[in-house]
Amino acid sequence: MKKEEFLKKLRKRLDILEEQEVEDILSEYEEYIDEKIENGSTEEEAVASFGNVNELAEELLKAYKVKVEKNDDPIGTFANKVISLIDQLINDFSRKSPKEIFRFVLEVIIIVCLIGLCHIPVSMLVELGSNVFDILSSPLNRFFYTVWRFVLEFAYFILAIVVFARIFKVRYLQGVHLENPEKKNPKNGKKKVEIEPKEIEKNSNEKSFITSFSELIIKICVFFLKFIAICILFGVSIYLIGMSIILVICIYLLIQGVTYFGFYLVMLSLFFLGIIFFSILFNFVLDRRSHGLQLAISLIISFTLLGVGCGVATVEVANTEFINSPPSDIQIETMQEELVMNEDTVFIGNISDYKVDNSLENVLIEYRYYPLGNKMATNVRKVDDFVYLDWSLEKLYLKKELLSHILDDLKNKQVYNYYIEPTIVITANEKNIEIIKENRHKYYDDMPNYSSCNFVRTYYVEMLREMEDEDTTAVVLSEFQSDKLTTITLSNALAKDLEVGSSYEFTFKTYQAYIDTDIENVFDENEVVSVKKTDKTGVQQIQEDGCSIFY
Repeated sequence: MKKEEFLKKLRKRLDILEEQEVEDILSEYEEYIDEKIENGSTEEEAVASFGNVNELAEELLKAYKVKVEKNDDPIGTFANKVISLIDQLINDFSRKSPKEIFRFVLEVIIIVCLIGLCHIPVSMLVELGSNVFDILSSPLNRFFYTVWRFVLEFAYFILAIVVFARIFKVRYLQGVHLENPEKKNPKNGKKKVEIEPKEIEKNSNEKSFITSFSELIIKICVFFLKFIAICILFGVSIYLIGMSIILVICIYLLIQGVTYFGFYLVMLSLFFLGIIFFSILFNFVLDRRSHGLQLAISLIISFTLLGVGCGVATVEVANTEFINSPPSDIQIETMQEELVMNEDTVFIGNISDYKVDNSLENVLIEYRYYPLGNKMATNVRKVDDFVYLDWSLEKLYLKKELLSHILDDLKNKQVYNYYIEPTIVITANEKNIEIIKENRHKYYDDMPNYSSCNFVRTYYVEMLREMEDEDTTAVVLSEFQSDKLTTITLSNALAKDLEVGSSYEFTFKTYQAYIDTDIENVFDENEVVSVKKTDKTGVQQIQEDGCSIFY
């Protein structure tokens, strides 16, 4: 903007003052501009140092004790400011050299890129939230994840706009401020309003491009570090709320006589560490100084409690009996569906066992489950020649009897495996059973991530126990070079010849591409085909992980 245009606009804004006062102010600013030009500034740079004409006029009117009437049209005021800003930018950039314009564009591109890069930690926090909320059941996990993502993305969006606008204003649209508004004009004794550019503008004119730009990058980085810290604070707050709930549960268990003191110490120390971490981030965001000695003492105490708790918890876990089945006094409930099949029918699902009943013409699908804290529903779907053996939870609730049972078990240092997923048993005549097995083998053989085969594992029978279910037997097994005891469930047909104190080769049928080595997982994920007593001892009992017979 040229000097004449600047003085013309300023005159128009000050027309509420007396004519002589307006002339004095315009004369004074004309002298300022001429003085800056003599000192080496261009006419446009001298004018730009005073900032926005409208804001300058408002400050001058305030200095002359003139009350500026408020505009009742905020939209119109905002539009006028935007138009004025655009007008100022057009005038400023029309006077800049190609080199200055290129530098401006380069700075803006780099600022935008830096702001974009700062979205990476936001994406990482969103993904972290997704993994954390996955432990919840649907639809709670989707609800909390949606809220978590919205908060992070919205906060990033707002802060990105604020940062960009702030940087743009400070660096390219720096305004002015008043100094000594009551200073008398030595020539005529009238009040003289002396306006000087802000110190930031003076300093920025003296700094080199490299120095000022490096400071700009540092400010951006610090600002977004604080933004990341705020996002983490949100996550830590949720963590502390969760830990508070866990501590309340621990207090309840302790009152009920459950004495897992190591676990309680671990939870307490993790809660303290969360508070310390929250305090550090909070002080960083607010530029507060953290007390190093107090922080160090708190960390030492917390980690000491954590170490002691882990040690005690290890002993307590070693003295706890883990039983891979629900308690024997919990009755199994069943759901049944009858289905008509043909020679091309393929059953898709986790079939646990087959039963032969030659009196049946159709196929009986039986779901067996423990009514611990839920109500099951079958969801058998037939699509063309495929039968999908699905299930769903109609109702979730916690039975008072189950809670009392769990508390009593914990007091006795016992932990049971409370199955939620039902087991599926297919009952049909012998011909249909063979057709079902054959079709399943063909189906899984054609899938790239499955291999249908048999493999053998050797286990030592430590104990046999009767189950409430008359068709199954609980078997406690161990394996060579391991002291771990695992309880599995076998049908009576397979367990009838088992003897305590003997080793047996268990032949499994699998459709898995990978065979787990853990006893519990082997029995859960695969089907036991046969059991045979063996005299093999020591390393002879170790079998290869691969399959031996493919269908």
